[in-house]
Amino acid sequence: MRLFRKKSSGRYEIGILFDIGALGSLYGQEAYHILFSSLDPQRMTGCSFHDGDTEATLYGGANLYCIAVRAPAPQPIRYVRDILSSRTDAWLPTPDRRFLEGDVTGREPLVHAGDVDGAGRLVASANGPIRVRLAEGTAWTVVPR
Repeated sequence: MRLFRKKSSGRYEIGILFDIGALGSLYGQEAYHILFSSLDPQRMTGCSFHDGDTEATLYGGANLYCIAVRAPAPQPIRYVRDILSSRTDAWLPTPDRRFLEGDVTGREPLVHAGDVDGAGRLVASANGPIRVRLAEGTAWTVVPR
């Protein structure tokens, strides 16, 4: 099994799965807060975030929310996997079932949520699940567009 697969666009991806039932009604925002609390934005420059319920969730076979990270190189993907593999939170599936690999945005119904610019700021849609307040107390800065 490969840790990640290079997409034809020259990008690398990993999807992080979250248990919707354990996160509660604002599960998208809670999931992003977990990422902001865990990851260093300076190690994520040039990456983009994509999110949504998984296809299996939409068809009733699961209850999972996915945040995918798309990167121009493999290092940020390895970093995300290493950091989030060690978390033991109840809202994350076990490490062996926590990640989607390969062309995550090509096979899951995810929407583009934001991009990490060269300064490590997350530029996100003002109408999406990423809110400025979610980054409070973390190293992240969210810039609405």
